[in-house]
Amino acid sequence: MDIHAISALFGISAAEYTQIATGHINKTFLVTSETGERYILQSLNREVFHSPEDVMWNISAIEAAFRDEKAVAVPRFLSGGRQNYAEYCGEVWRMYSFAPDGESPEKAYLTGFSHGRFINVLSRRGLQLKPTVRLFHNYSGYVEKLRAVCGADENADRLAALGQRLEAEFADIPKRNIHGDAKSDNIIIGKPCTVIDLDTAMCGYAAIDYGDMVRTADRDSIPDLTRGFAEGLDGLLTDREVRSLYFGVLWVTGELAVRYLTDVYAEKRYFSGKSREQCRERADSLLKQLDGFEKMRSEIENIIKKYFK
Repeated sequence: MDIHAISALFGISAAEYTQIATGHINKTFLVTSETGERYILQSLNREVFHSPEDVMWNISAIEAAFRDEKAVAVPRFLSGGRQNYAEYCGEVWRMYSFAPDGESPEKAYLTGFSHGRFINVLSRRGLQLKPTVRLFHNYSGYVEKLRAVCGADENADRLAALGQRLEAEFADIPKRNIHGDAKSDNIIIGKPCTVIDLDTAMCGYAAIDYGDMVRTADRDSIPDLTRGFAEGLDGLLTDREVRSLYFGVLWVTGELAVRYLTDVYAEKRYFSGKSREQCRERADSLLKQLDGFEKMRSEIENIIKKYFK
């Protein structure tokens, strides 16, 4: 792969580049141009995103929705010709300006606000984002895959039972355009903050984004995350959606446990960079985390009630 040639497709003359090792889906590079500007250059993994064109169509629609937004930003992708991506040797590439991540004592609040505002803006614009990953955040679908490979496993039984609880809890709840991977890592702190990694933005439950934030936060950050999320949403959610937020925490934690447990048994693993033993350790850790969230139900629900008035 020729990073200089790929960068040139976006009108950038690359002076140097380094690969960014974080993330296990797309190949990502930090490119410095000959004039000193820095950019993120990234390929889309076709094994995960079967229709990269749909991913980039969504991103274009999201950019348009945020064009006049002042409180939160999204990346502005460079033109690769007639579209916001370019093809090189069978791979789809895209490029946008790099923004360094800042520091703030209010990082938890800003993370919550940014993800809440993201849902707010997309919902109020009435966008119809395309599904970019088949059966993404489909808990029962992941359980079916686990059942097909695991045989008898008491943890699989427990996670399947949780799936039945979640199915009943979310049966009457509307879906919205959400981020789909709402971690603090996907917020660049700045003025304004920037929401990145938009590939999984599509239709889903707002509780999924809340759950992802809480799952990846420490306990003391939950109040500030929740306050920010509520203020970013600005009254958008129905009372029923608000009551579902706690169950979003159980959903994303249990779902990830299902996926890692599946990789303990499956011949072809999703987390291909991890051994079966590492997948078992991660599944066990997530199950313990799930236990903790079950015990924290009253605490988390009281925090939600305090800020979603």
